Amino acid sequence: MDSQPVADLEVAILGAGMSGLCMAIQLQRAGIRDFVVLEKSAGIGGTWWDNRYPGAQVDVPAPAYSFSFAPNPHWTHRFADAHEIQAYQQRLVEQHGLLPHIRLGRAVVEAGFDAEAGRWRLRLDDGSALSARFFVCSTGPLSRPRWPDIAGLAEFRGHLLHSARWPADADLAGRRVGVIGTGSSAAQLVPAIAPTAARLTVFQRTPNWILPRLDRRYGRLDRWLTRLPPYAALARQAWVQLLELGRRGFDEGTLARRLMTRTAAAHLRRQVADPALRARLTPTYPLGCKRIIYSNDYYRALALPRSGLVTAPIQAVTAGGVRTADGHEHELDALVCATGFDTVRPLAGLRITGLGGQTLDQAWHAGPSAYLGLTVPGFPNLFLTLGPNTGTGHTSTLLFIEPQVAHVLACMRRVRREGRRWIVVRADVFAAQDAALQQRLAGSVWSHCSSWYRDGNGRIFAIWPGFTAEYVKAVRRPDPAAYELG
Repeated sequence: MDSQPVADLEVAILGAGMSGLCMAIQLQRAGIRDFVVLEKSAGIGGTWWDNRYPGAQVDVPAPAYSFSFAPNPHWTHRFADAHEIQAYQQRLVEQHGLLPHIRLGRAVVEAGFDAEAGRWRLRLDDGSALSARFFVCSTGPLSRPRWPDIAGLAEFRGHLLHSARWPADADLAGRRVGVIGTGSSAAQLVPAIAPTAARLTVFQRTPNWILPRLDRRYGRLDRWLTRLPPYAALARQAWVQLLELGRRGFDEGTLARRLMTRTAAAHLRRQVADPALRARLTPTYPLGCKRIIYSNDYYRALALPRSGLVTAPIQAVTAGGVRTADGHEHELDALVCATGFDTVRPLAGLRITGLGGQTLDQAWHAGPSAYLGLTVPGFPNLFLTLGPNTGTGHTSTLLFIEPQVAHVLACMRRVRREGRRWIVVRADVFAAQDAALQQRLAGSVWSHCSSWYRDGNGRIFAIWPGFTAEYVKAVRRPDPAAYELG
């Protein structure tokens, strides 16, 4: 690839993950080819380039984890692994001729809006600069690894790993391995490393609700049928509707909630015979408050003779392992931090300055927020994909990405059609929408426990509280009255 960024563009896209690639493809379809995709990693895939730990998989059925305009006949399982998803993204790049537009290994360190020119001025980490009329941040919330804030972490002399930065040559066989974290990543990597570890110790702060993963292998017939557009569309839609039924499980008193709670309890009883261990793995908060985990082998991995679950709080990491509050020293050769991402500050390290010199950090001093998760008052021609309050605990993020991209394109077309310099959401419209959203969230299941859906003040900034269709309807066609043009 050309190592020199284009100097003057119509659109600059930050991130070559699912949302960045969707944006690039739809720009081309709209006849806009004057764009660049800037990706700080060495490869395409976003979170699926970063998350290559053993056992990494998507937690929704693969037919729903492909774009409506690009079904994938190459899935080998109902729940695709990270390698297959990254390969799907690579094919999208090749099939749509995006390679000339992508700059790998390029991080944007500063972006400022020039109101007079109606352009964003971007500075990259290699010292180069470019300008673009529109700036689309497609990094999503799962881009910056979050290391645990534990005393002594830097003093550990063994092998220290993070699930989101897994080295290709990591070999934990025959080692005493500790895992901090019990979320989705841990539930996938623990069963992958437990059978060969000399000893596996999982440090649990709170247990999670776990449901069976209804996985199966796809055969030749499945892959042949997926090549038929009507079948691919029908299969995708069937899964989308089934996942929407699961959304009802987050509402108190519903049949779906009762069924999901009973299924999770039965799953735990079947897989963990030891009542003492089972008690420590039983959540005390309502189902759905934290992200639900789907796994058939996490419980089994914890029940292996060489596995151990530690629920005493971690006091400190030492040179040789982990010391817990009960005074026990857990000697380790390797320590894995499956502690997720900095979802509160996904754009930390990038200074974004809008009108009047206000930075995005200043605008978000009370926590991340955006109109429908897409636009922020005072930041013209800036668009976010998978921004604040567009996360979903029950379905595929791709169902949110496609209407978001349609919204962004409609805003771009309006600026171009009316011969304006910029478009920005009205502050009063944003404030009203955000207040209504937070009011809905205040009494929801997500308000009943601490999770990565909430910031340090308890504000729920990550989750969309409604059904997918509601979000799609609100987003796909922008309300002209919600925006100002300059």
